[in-house]
Amino acid sequence: MIQNAIEIGKMLFRSRLVDGASGNLSFRNGDKIIITKSGTNLNSLSENSFVEISHPQASRDRLVHAKIYEKTDYKAVIHCHGVFNVVLSLKKDKIIPLDLEGKMFLGELNVVSEEFGSEEYAESIAETIKARGVAIAKAHGIYSAGKDLIEAFNKASYAEHSCEIIYYLNLLNKL
Repeated sequence: MIQNAIEIGKMLFRSRLVDGASGNLSFRNGDKIIITKSGTNLNSLSENSFVEISHPQASRDRLVHAKIYEKTDYKAVIHCHGVFNVVLSLKKDKIIPLDLEGKMFLGELNVVSEEFGSEEYAESIAETIKARGVAIAKAHGIYSAGKDLIEAFNKASYAEHSCEIIYYLNLLNKL
């Protein structure tokens, strides 16, 4: 599982869904939840980049990941910061995909606006994930979950792609 997580981290970076040390990912390994360490650059993950979710070095997003696993049967969670979803989340309360894949795989997504790090934030993200498999947090990016990391990656990619289409279409409509 860790080798797969390392590759997904690189895919997130190559896809411009993370930058610097932003973003994190986790997965279930039996009865344990494994998550990236806080401040880890997903492009250069190694076996030492992962800890159990209760570890003091676990990502600051550990509460959100824990809530998602508590409320769902998903086996993997990704959090990333693509530019287009962050921009749209600052302007919109809902993301309504216009492209086929976004419509098929995501549907309408409410933008979660609770304060980062709060219990309400984690609860709202987890409830949105339970309903849609993807959540967009205002000014903070995408959370996605799946049966494995590739499914979670695909959902994050669909969300960012849908946001990019909306962004460019809005730009074109102003011409």
